[in-house]
Amino acid sequence: MRPVRIVSSLRHREPPEPGTGLRLSLFQAENPAGSPDAVMANLARMEEAVALAASYGTQLCVFPECFNTGYALGPDECRLLAESCVGQSVRLARKLSQQHGVGIVLPYVERSETGALHDSVAIAVGGRLCANYRKTHLYGAAERANFTPGDDLPPVVEVNGFPVGVLNCYECEFPPLYQSLADRGARLIVGPTAADRHFTLHDGTPTLVPYPDATEHIIPAMAAVWRVFVAYANRRGWEVSDRGQWEYRGNSGIWAPDGTAVVSAGPAERAVDSLLVADCLPQAVHPFSPEGDHLADSRMRPPEHLLPAG
Repeated sequence: MRPVRIVSSLRHREPPEPGTGLRLSLFQAENPAGSPDAVMANLARMEEAVALAASYGTQLCVFPECFNTGYALGPDECRLLAESCVGQSVRLARKLSQQHGVGIVLPYVERSETGALHDSVAIAVGGRLCANYRKTHLYGAAERANFTPGDDLPPVVEVNGFPVGVLNCYECEFPPLYQSLADRGARLIVGPTAADRHFTLHDGTPTLVPYPDATEHIIPAMAAVWRVFVAYANRRGWEVSDRGQWEYRGNSGIWAPDGTAVVSAGPAERAVDSLLVADCLPQAVHPFSPEGDHLADSRMRPPEHLLPAG
């Protein structure tokens, strides 16, 4: 196993009791991409990371976007590497979740029963596939060339008796999605991502401006406004393919309901594979406002369905 740097913010030796919170791990790494061999290497790395996370009492372990295949893909690679929700990647996540007692958030490239390809996130808990979420808000021309957007609202699942919402990368920048999840009871929102700096556009030209660092403003603000923990699980390092090169920001972290960082990756974590481990305990966070409660006080209630039916 390649070395993994551990960064932790734990309240107690033992993880939170059911219903009180969650011990969360984010795996930030540099991984191969774009081939069947890359998939096998990434799944082996997932096994190592989950076992390591379990040794710290982790109750939920989150991996970056398109973890099994890598993100820097074209349509041909997506078609070659896509799997169903009962394929080898999700089966392994289910097996590991039961073996180690750790819930797993595994982003992967999915081929649906209709043959459509999706940028999906599987959530496995106790050996079960609790949710399979297909990204609804695709980013840029490359994702639209690779994937079909999903139609279902982002899910809320219970892990350790604690409600967890799921977003996927670009979706972490949409306030209405947070409101939807918070309205449905989420206390923690996890966002696997593949956020980079400069990269190659779908037409082969380089970007002129970097992708913004959402953790500087957007993520802390969403945590504070909706009074939830928000976890952003990114890659680090490089991916290189025939389409160009991508350097990922390595800016994973967890922000508390007052907008402060519980744990976050710094320069050292951008240089080596890292596991960020933290306890998400709502009772340990001071009130954000003497009386205000944005969710309860909002008169702008979301409609029953924010997305069209599939």
